[in-house]
Amino acid sequence: MTLLSRLLMPHWPSIYGFALGLIAANLGGRIASNVWGEGTAVGDLVGVYTFGAMAAVAVAAGIWWGVRRRRQEITGELLVIFLIATLFAVLINPLIARVDYPDLQGVFSQIPIYFALLAVSGWVGFLIVMALGVDRYGRELKATRIAFERKASPSRKAAAAKA
Repeated sequence: MTLLSRLLMPHWPSIYGFALGLIAANLGGRIASNVWGEGTAVGDLVGVYTFGAMAAVAVAAGIWWGVRRRRQEITGELLVIFLIATLFAVLINPLIARVDYPDLQGVFSQIPIYFALLAVSGWVGFLIVMALGVDRYGRELKATRIAFERKASPSRKAAAAKA
């Protein structure tokens, strides 16, 4: 498998879409915070809404992958995207939004916060899928249980024919 075919796998457009959603939510929040004032109450409220929007996108990503992929595939794909989106949001979005670029201490304090937010939110999304039983493992368990129930209990027609 070549690198290009690996980069263009069928499910990767949705991964790119979620990464762009995370980056766009952060960029929109940075621009709005710059417009309404970074130190004001409105600017702080915009920051909270931005954080919530990024968490909502990560929860949606966890739900999206939880329904479609196995747990082992989800972890490797989502954590890489969350790391890339975190680095983009901390290192590049301030330049695009023309806000004050954080100093070294600010960069190293924002990276774990953003990454933890995205990782925990993605995990919560996957837990929602698991609790509803619509993840791949839950569907396999349900199909196995139904197959065993059919095998264990004879059908009504067979029971009526014997009587």
